[in-house]
Amino acid sequence: MSLIITSSAETDETNQIGTANPAQYRNHIKNPLLIPPNSEVAVESVKVNRMPVLDYSNSIKTNFWFGERLTTNASYDAQTSYFIPADNEILGSKTPADFADEFKKILQETYSLHPDINSQAIEVNVALNASNVFTGFQYKIPQVGAAAATVVLPDSCELSEINAVAATYSSGVIQSGAADCFVQLLPQDDEGGPLSLLSGSLTYTGAAPTENVIVGLSRPYGFDLERGAYQGFKANGKIMGQGNNSPFGATWVKKGLGPNKTVYMDYAVENRGDGIRLYQFTQSNNGVPRMVEIEYYNKNAGANNINNGPNSSFATGTPIASASMGEVTFTVENEKVAISVSGKVVVEVNDFSSASFKNQIPMPTSIANWKMYPTVYFEDNGANVVIGNYACRTNSTIYNNLPENSWITRTKLPAMIERGRTLSQADSAATSEKTTPPWNDAFFWNQKIYERAIYKPLLSVGFPASNVIRNYKGLQSNAIMDDYENIFIMGGNEKYIDRRIQSWQANSTKQLGFFPLSINPDSGMAHGAYDGASFASSVIPSLTSTQSSFIRVPTLTHETYNFNTGNPSKILFQIPRFDNSGAEVGGLYFQNGDKTFIDLKNAAPMRLTDIDVQIVRKDETFVDDLTGSTEVVFIVRSKNN
Repeated sequence: MSLIITSSAETDETNQIGTANPAQYRNHIKNPLLIPPNSEVAVESVKVNRMPVLDYSNSIKTNFWFGERLTTNASYDAQTSYFIPADNEILGSKTPADFADEFKKILQETYSLHPDINSQAIEVNVALNASNVFTGFQYKIPQVGAAAATVVLPDSCELSEINAVAATYSSGVIQSGAADCFVQLLPQDDEGGPLSLLSGSLTYTGAAPTENVIVGLSRPYGFDLERGAYQGFKANGKIMGQGNNSPFGATWVKKGLGPNKTVYMDYAVENRGDGIRLYQFTQSNNGVPRMVEIEYYNKNAGANNINNGPNSSFATGTPIASASMGEVTFTVENEKVAISVSGKVVVEVNDFSSASFKNQIPMPTSIANWKMYPTVYFEDNGANVVIGNYACRTNSTIYNNLPENSWITRTKLPAMIERGRTLSQADSAATSEKTTPPWNDAFFWNQKIYERAIYKPLLSVGFPASNVIRNYKGLQSNAIMDDYENIFIMGGNEKYIDRRIQSWQANSTKQLGFFPLSINPDSGMAHGAYDGASFASSVIPSLTSTQSSFIRVPTLTHETYNFNTGNPSKILFQIPRFDNSGAEVGGLYFQNGDKTFIDLKNAAPMRLTDIDVQIVRKDETFVDDLTGSTEVVFIVRSKNN
């Protein structure tokens, strides 16, 4: 019988903690150990130093929300937001400091989907008490808090030819290169970005009253690398049939604008010679996407249609004459949209206590169009418009400022959200870049949003409940999104995520420090010296590793079987979670009182000069929660004993 004592500490530095890898080490003996034939081996004792770590393994999920805090399930039908899923890229046990750094990146990626959250400045800080003991995390998610400056978009801006008809952009002028031209200007990185929702504005000038032009604001059309075309279109510019992946839904039904009814934007102004008409995106009760007219010129059209308020000067019963077409401006304040023609507000959202019928005002923005860009349709060759004003955000505040880094694109397409500005979405060289797959089971989430009552027109009878017809949210003190909160979804909560969406159910409340709550109870929304959310863990996060650890010895001749990997293994022993004193972190000592001997299968004597000891997970990857020195004692004996 022999005892084999091993240690991960360097021989001449045994007092130095962590001088060798405690999860993987090799020991050498000067005089070879002769192991008799027909021997067996077991673990006698184990000493490890397990760090207090936060276990955020691949089964852990957190989702997010930016919108109103929901008090009842019914209030969900009046919301313009949707949950934001987050892929777990941490995948393992981390010290609190390391976890804070990696979770910060998850927050940056998540909240970069809203243009007016300063995702570049998000913080996750480790909180300590007066005794320097870890108490949780402090989360800070700031909003920009100030209106965006108007930018002059450089000629290098990506101009997406959505339906494969050529166009140019130069010195602020977008010009069609042929008839039936549908394009979108996509500034990114430091050159510009999506329209700010904090009083951001976009102005078009230069469209002649006789030209058939549609100018608007739209969510981005992503480029489908697999098909070599923009969303909703084929490579030849024709509309896709069934399976259409347009950011607006099944546009093959052709309920859009333009001669072919294939032009979809979130908000649009059209001049076809029969008056200036305004349109917006919605969908019918059966989920068919359509562009519907904003009837700004109607007033008191029915019993339930209240006066059109500040829009009443245009409520004459007929559209503004085409000859009056001048500059067109879209202005957005959170959920509220105003559209002006020739410097006069034609239509804007009013207080619903004295508001117009829904089809007389723009519908509220949604999470699907948090990011909107200049979008134009030219019916004729050679027509042009000028971008006269564009107040947007840039990469100074938006983390990963690319158009495909948007909620709507992530629900539909694999996206190169780390490609950098040197490549466009459609650049053929970009196909070698890393793509991020679309969120699982998310293809129809956009449709689910526009099925809500807040996006449905009122009926002439059966006026909907007051909790559906709510005032659209604007700005608080012209600084932050009014009544919007940053909410972590850390457990099952049907107010925010339908339980039928099984693949995205969250389970991180212990790790983030909010157990037993499923969401953070307060977001600490503030404006002034600091604009945005600031809140802390309400309880100390769980710092115990729930993952199993095993001792593997590849240099011995035994064989075990790991059905988790489906392969033979060299694992000898599972390290208990608690040591003999009941501790689970820090310096732990395990005396194995119930040994299981494993046959070494050595018919002849075996000479042992080196021994490798590895501490692994069930998938046989190395553990990452050990520090200091690991010591394992083995006992080898003849099977005849």
